[in-house]
Amino acid sequence: MHLLTLIRTNSYLKIVARFFEKRMKRFLLGGLRYILKAPEPETIDSLVGIEKILIIRPNFRLGNALISTPAIDAFRERFPSARIDYLATDKTWPLLQQRPVNHFYLLSREAILRPWQCVTLLRRLRAQRYDLAVQVSGGSTSGFIVTRLIGARYSMGARKGHQRWYSIEAEGKSSHAYDAIVNLTRPLGVACRNRPLLQLTEQERDQAMTKIRQLVSLHSDQTADTDFIALFVGGHQNKRWPLAFWLMLIDAMEACKIRYAVFLGPEEFRLLAPIEQRLMLSRYGSLCPPLPIRHFAAVLERARLFVTPDSGPMHLAAALDVATISLVRQKKSLAFVPREPYDTILWRPEISTVVEAIQANLKGRASATSIHANSAAGQPKQRLTPFPNTTHTYAS
Repeated sequence: MHLLTLIRTNSYLKIVARFFEKRMKRFLLGGLRYILKAPEPETIDSLVGIEKILIIRPNFRLGNALISTPAIDAFRERFPSARIDYLATDKTWPLLQQRPVNHFYLLSREAILRPWQCVTLLRRLRAQRYDLAVQVSGGSTSGFIVTRLIGARYSMGARKGHQRWYSIEAEGKSSHAYDAIVNLTRPLGVACRNRPLLQLTEQERDQAMTKIRQLVSLHSDQTADTDFIALFVGGHQNKRWPLAFWLMLIDAMEACKIRYAVFLGPEEFRLLAPIEQRLMLSRYGSLCPPLPIRHFAAVLERARLFVTPDSGPMHLAAALDVATISLVRQKKSLAFVPREPYDTILWRPEISTVVEAIQANLKGRASATSIHANSAAGQPKQRLTPFPNTTHTYAS
């Protein structure tokens, strides 16, 4: 696994690995399209005997997994008595817990170096004899390959080009990734949330409050005062912001006396020392140590505001309905950033612009809280009901 870690943390190796991965997938895709016939067109109402459904999203990026979550609930509502399984990865599976899925199949990064694991997994999936295979990402070549090779009676996905790829194809293009999931599920005739979903347990929330009190206790004697702004230093390749940007933002937060917590992405370990050094004399900021992804999510849920580049945690905040300030460096990120009324999108901003957005957001939310305090009293945030008897299988 040392080689895979090296590839993930080295930008040049990552680009090279991505190049070869795309070439291999393109080769496999071309062969499948030549060998396999296009499926016959169907509609949801024409499908018969739908008892087993497989939703397919074997992607290792947290954001991509989260974006797919509303589709799970839409298929559960349309086929309430069906067995719904999900093909995920061992990295993204924790974020899909508590969703209405009967069984998870998990693909590991080790399969990149051990391709026979993929063959074994495909054999397991074929043995299930699924009635419907759903490819939730129109641009995923690996997802399409799995969809066609597992031998499901029907398939469903987004239209791509002029050739038919699936039995049921979602029409039209979406300008935003969240709308793509809504568009995919539209043939089901049920409502679909246009924002990711994540469900936490009460135990996870209690653990998060303990961690938050530890962080804010460094700068406050009032244990009940747990308000903070979350800053995420991370992102994928060119979506990242340089260290100097974050150090200047930290200085600006200190000058404005705004309490904050800094979170580092798993590939940002090289920035740990300078950020730790800058926070040594901080009066308002804390550096949160690495946390398991669900524990991190529970901590993030308590943040008043989340400042982040285009990243997996950005979608995590969207799933938790946490207000975000998205720091955008590339135009393609505009198709992924949260866009609720309480979210803010900043295009290559200066530090002063970020601070102004933080202050405006806090002021606006404080006013809204004051106006609605009486009507909202005693009304807790809605909780989702966990789906029982969920199991998972690792590809090995």
